[in-house]
Amino acid sequence: MSSEMIGKITFNDELLQNDLKIIAQFPTLEEEYAEFGIGSWKNHSLWNSDGDFKNTQYSDYSSLAKITQLGEMLPYITHMIKENFDVTDIKMVRVRNLVNGFVIPHKDFVELNQNKKKYLRVFIPLENNKNAYHSDEESVFQMQKGEVWKLDASIVHAAANFSVDSRVNLCLDFQFTKNTAPEAIFLDKSIATGVVAPTLPARKNFSNFDLNLKLNNLAANLNKNNLLNTLVDLSKIHFEYDVSIVDCYDWLLFVAEKSGSEVMINKCKVLKKYMIEKREFGERFVF
Repeated sequence: MSSEMIGKITFNDELLQNDLKIIAQFPTLEEEYAEFGIGSWKNHSLWNSDGDFKNTQYSDYSSLAKITQLGEMLPYITHMIKENFDVTDIKMVRVRNLVNGFVIPHKDFVELNQNKKKYLRVFIPLENNKNAYHSDEESVFQMQKGEVWKLDASIVHAAANFSVDSRVNLCLDFQFTKNTAPEAIFLDKSIATGVVAPTLPARKNFSNFDLNLKLNNLAANLNKNNLLNTLVDLSKIHFEYDVSIVDCYDWLLFVAEKSGSEVMINKCKVLKKYMIEKREFGERFVF
């Protein structure tokens, strides 16, 4: 598994709950990456390049990150970050909440020009949710409250919350000028000693799944109005069965070809390229 737990932080639950109540009242913004998910998927910038909380676009820049107005409203989370992490190379901090939703398989950083090994994305769950899952190509895992995870966002990954309960994660993006060990981000080195065995949910044997029946049924009804739901439907197979998340795009192309629609075939090819191969900075895909 490319993603891995690299530490564990013990929170002051009373102070954290105060900040979580504030986060719940944050304004709903137009999502920069809205096409990457369905359901309720909220991302709020706490630190970024210009200090404007409405700026949710990750970008390369050389200066220090600036705390946004929303970040200033979260005294405990801001203190926790500064107390535990070397913030020199932080480029963005966000709180992300996925509720009754799904983040479709994609790669990050494909629109950026730097060596992908110089980017480090760290996730810290601020609350537990037994129905929330993450994926990195081959594996499915559940992150628990206070665990510090290095997520390999440069490979195909996805996320799901199959419930209406909140699932707030803190996301820290670092960018280094040279290859750096993940543990170097910690000011308190004892954080790295708190690693425990990750929560890996059991998945069914894929050989027991009737893939052809599934694909043929989807091909019979595929159109531009249900393309997103079709991709989500195919992506969810990975969370239940032991199969790579990447395969969903090959399955989608098969469904499009089976449908006989040249429009859908071309749209699915463009979608696959955009999500997991290459996109330009600021480029968007419209379902």
